[in-house]
Amino acid sequence: MRKTTQLLALVTLAWACASPIRAAESSPEALFQRLSALTESGNADIKYNLGMFLNNGIGTQRDNKAAFRYFSEAAEAGSVLASYKVGCYYAGQFPDVVPLDEQAALKFKLQAAEAGYELAQHDVALHLGKKGDIAGALAWWEKASRQANLPSTAYLASYLTRPDSTHKAKGLALMLILKERMPNTSKELSDRLAALQAELSDEEKQEAANIRASWLTGPTPVTMAARAGMSSVPALLSAVER
Repeated sequence: MRKTTQLLALVTLAWACASPIRAAESSPEALFQRLSALTESGNADIKYNLGMFLNNGIGTQRDNKAAFRYFSEAAEAGSVLASYKVGCYYAGQFPDVVPLDEQAALKFKLQAAEAGYELAQHDVALHLGKKGDIAGALAWWEKASRQANLPSTAYLASYLTRPDSTHKAKGLALMLILKERMPNTSKELSDRLAALQAELSDEEKQEAANIRASWLTGPTPVTMAARAGMSSVPALLSAVER
């Protein structure tokens, strides 16, 4: 499967870069201590967030081995975001913690993808595409793209606008979405977009406009929880500490 990195520099939704909490609520160090004190509660979200603090070195020293342990416990307790992180470790994110295991990575990421997490959906699509399951890859890229995941939109647009594609109107819709949402449009994207618009009929361009208008369905609750990142921790702690 052809790579499409020239269409888009892949966007990483880094958990650690989520909107910072206000200083009045608590410091990262204090939040880490409060999370640590609640590990025996068995709460999956507590363990997932503790894993994220350790994974990124927020409020404490970075410790990826401990982070993986907490992610694994949280995943077993039902946290799909933790399942995604376990999948990332097995995919080779930190090879000094656990050995590469692509099947385990897919297993855990698939749990998060099925729950609606956009990053997991994109990763599952990449895995399936590498294995030659193009139909499966396209289905997962579409799910993520509808949540405004730009890498998935780029991969999907690239495939649907190939010379032999029978879905070029859909591909045009996705390319227009890319142009609208990317801060800087590459020359390649502009050229491909112009060539495609010149190729398609008025009816196909109207079809593309209709698809574009209804394409984005918004983030799922799981994706919203992931995007909230650190800002959700104070409320979680307050609820568990009652």
